[in-house]
Amino acid sequence: MVEEVSFIALLQIRTNPQGYGIRLLKLFSNINTIKLGKRLIMKMQRIAVNGVLHAAKLTVVMLLSCGCSSLAQSSTTATDCTTYKKAFGLHLDSELANCTADSLEVTATGLPDLNSGTSEDVPMVGIQSWIQRVAVPYDYQWRIPLKPQWLNEPVEASARGPIAVAADGVPIFHYERRPDVSTSLDNYEERNDTVVQGELDQCGGHSGQGEDYHYHYAPVCLMDKHNPELPIAFGLDGAPIYFGEGGDDYYGRGRYSHLNYLPDEELDECNALRLPDGSYVHYTTKTPPYVVGCHHGFFDSRLQIEPPTFDALAQGTSSPFGGSYGEPVSTLITDFKRNENGEYRLDFNSLTTPGVTSSVVYRKTSSDCWEFEYQKVAGETVQTTTACRHQH
Repeated sequence: MVEEVSFIALLQIRTNPQGYGIRLLKLFSNINTIKLGKRLIMKMQRIAVNGVLHAAKLTVVMLLSCGCSSLAQSSTTATDCTTYKKAFGLHLDSELANCTADSLEVTATGLPDLNSGTSEDVPMVGIQSWIQRVAVPYDYQWRIPLKPQWLNEPVEASARGPIAVAADGVPIFHYERRPDVSTSLDNYEERNDTVVQGELDQCGGHSGQGEDYHYHYAPVCLMDKHNPELPIAFGLDGAPIYFGEGGDDYYGRGRYSHLNYLPDEELDECNALRLPDGSYVHYTTKTPPYVVGCHHGFFDSRLQIEPPTFDALAQGTSSPFGGSYGEPVSTLITDFKRNENGEYRLDFNSLTTPGVTSSVVYRKTSSDCWEFEYQKVAGETVQTTTACRHQH
């Protein structure tokens, strides 16, 4: 049984040497709360001058009456959906993002823009620890909840599969490279952080075991076009994600190092901030968890989309360049492009011969199949393989 709360009052108490004041910031009604009884949530901000407490600001949230549901409902208006749609419209054709009653639906290929005209924005470039995977487009049909169901306690982000979608339709994964471990920061190990191990490109992404491109870091290369007042991504729990920071000498090649849109308030372990209405927003950071560390909203794993793997490129299968697909090799990816015929080309430093460029050239041959040409010396094909995505 769930009782509706009579009201929630957000009060702010300010103190200073001259006295104090109480201010009603906001009054909420018809909100389901989590626990029985009255509850106070307080946040203190202290202001010190020369080490002496000068003033303090106390924010008090009073939850009156009771309820016993496991979720606190929040709503997002149609106006919000229109605003969120604008975020995708900066990077995708406007007709690819559409509002419904409950969700924002986005159609995308899962690949960043390859025609930006700026070499610093080219995906895949800069990877030094390459798992011999290329970026193959896929027909993503994302569904982002517009009415997040906020939880009483956050839940861990999944280490497997997408946890958010960037404004260019590219999925965002957690930074943890192991797929079946706890993603709590208490479990952090630098050796398993994809962000610091040379596995990501200059834009914060790479291709995974399904030849699927995705981000593990703030999608910094979007900031050439993006409006920082709009979310740069959305969690699959419905929480908006704003660009806080993320640029450095490698990620974004120094062009975004000066950008910092982080709020004054400290972010929690999820990289999130609780707003006065009880909802949450995330911000990207240069330190773990980078994008989303955990979810404050109900996360429906059915919204995760992972492209089927290619049967002939299974992890552990021998690669024409040596080693096995899915296992990292030391090299440097130098270019990634698509020509007018829809053919893709990935260039990288030869694994065996210094000063030589090797390439993978690939093209679509049917709805689920692609032809891959492997060139140990660019322009000289040594092996051709046709592989199809295995539909489970």
